[in-house]
Amino acid sequence: MKKAVIISAPHSCENISSAFRNRIALSDFEIWQFSDPFTDKTSNFPKAFSIHLAKNHRILGDLNRDRNAKDIFRKKDFYNRNIWKSGKNLTIIEKKKLLNCFWDSFRNSILESFKKASLQKISEILFIDHHNTAIDHPANFEEYLPPIVLGNFGEINTGKKISKKKLSATPQIIQKLKKILQKNFPELTIELNKTYSGSSIVRFIRDEIMPKFPNIKINALILEYNLNFIFNPLSQRVDKIALKKITKGFNKSLEDYLNF
Repeated sequence: MKKAVIISAPHSCENISSAFRNRIALSDFEIWQFSDPFTDKTSNFPKAFSIHLAKNHRILGDLNRDRNAKDIFRKKDFYNRNIWKSGKNLTIIEKKKLLNCFWDSFRNSILESFKKASLQKISEILFIDHHNTAIDHPANFEEYLPPIVLGNFGEINTGKKISKKKLSATPQIIQKLKKILQKNFPELTIELNKTYSGSSIVRFIRDEIMPKFPNIKINALILEYNLNFIFNPLSQRVDKIALKKITKGFNKSLEDYLNF
């Protein structure tokens, strides 16, 4: 059985296009803080079949939102700060162009990866939607992010199906990856479906990609890790050793999965 890993990091872009920078009220640091910093590095698995990184900042159209979502173009950041200077918001035409250029191409590139995998007779794919969240602000109604979270739209702790809600990965797969991650991060807690149980990208894989490739066993998971292992919000210092350890631990876990 040929197995493969495909990864997306839809908030990996940390910088704003110069064409829009002067219209934004946030500082450079606040813009950086509004991305998922370092996910371009921590998602860099050398044996991945493909890795999809964002080419634009989430301020210019959140790739991890449905195309018609109300918050695909946010007016405020997670700290309730105004993103745009007064009267400088994106126009309807600009929004349409950004969606056509970046949102569509990001999803299409993922689709193309699955097409290539199918042509190469790959029979099993693990899709990881890769994110991080800081603990200096609450997420999802004041829940704080555990060290590492895996989500498949299932139950907390078990990954099993919740009523009629369709899973993006089987309970067996999410439990298997949790066990592998726990082995490679013995000092951290690995949670299932806690705070984050899925994402728009994972739902895209579940609802649009899976039906197109019935010949491939596809499991899609969201993976969120705690940004503050790498970045201290008080000192604003980056722990390069922690960054290296997290990247190494994720890569070893995915390699263990492929070899399982």
